Amino acid sequence: MTQLRAVLFDLDNTLIDWSNHSVDWHELRCSHLRPVLDRLAEAGHKVPPVEEVAEIYVTCNEEAWAASCEPDWVAPRQLAVLGQTLRLVGIEIDEAELLDLQRLYAWSVIPGVEPYPDAISVLETLRAHGVRTGLVTNASSPMWMRDRELEHYGLLEYLDVRITAGDAGHLKPHPRAFQWVLGELGIRPEEAVMVGDQLHDDIGGAQRVGMRGVWIQRYEGDQYRESDGVKPDATIRQLSELLPCLDEWFPGWRSS
Repeated sequence: MTQLRAVLFDLDNTLIDWSNHSVDWHELRCSHLRPVLDRLAEAGHKVPPVEEVAEIYVTCNEEAWAASCEPDWVAPRQLAVLGQTLRLVGIEIDEAELLDLQRLYAWSVIPGVEPYPDAISVLETLRAHGVRTGLVTNASSPMWMRDRELEHYGLLEYLDVRITAGDAGHLKPHPRAFQWVLGELGIRPEEAVMVGDQLHDDIGGAQRVGMRGVWIQRYEGDQYRESDGVKPDATIRQLSELLPCLDEWFPGWRSS
């Protein structure tokens, strides 16, 4: 009998809830970029107003996301977007300087975003029974940026292995990020389950590498349709409903 050894999770709208976020995105982007531009100004570069740079950054980011398509699903990378933005405003720097500037990009917790109320209890239950955990998110930013949020929400300590699409180089449903996490955990696909809110990206991607996929249907308007080409192994409405699914598929996993 196959043993349950790991559960992988998506992040946004799976572990953390964006439904009540309240933010002025332009002002937020300006706050992210301001420390970067301040450092460049201190170094003697001619720096445009942060509002202008923020608009260019958004355009570059949108173009990077629009360029990602099947079959390769090459992921947009926040570092590349930042570098392109600076070049477009006439600031040329080398890669080492760009990496230093990325560390100043002030990504942080988004107002109104919170972990789902059952997220920690489910993660605690898995860990208490020897099941390892992973995270695979379609973020363009490096994982260390998203780790700031996970630490703030109290989730970081419960996630053994984590990767963003930007770090993996490919967006879900491409197999790369799933395979990397499985490799880091040292487990086979059939020993793992993926949980996510996106049928195509999370469930379809996981199933293609041999994992079961549990679709967490967060919103009433979301529907599974045969025409989507992806059939989840189970559908749940909240994370706590995952545990009975695991009981059915892996009897005795809680006894370990």
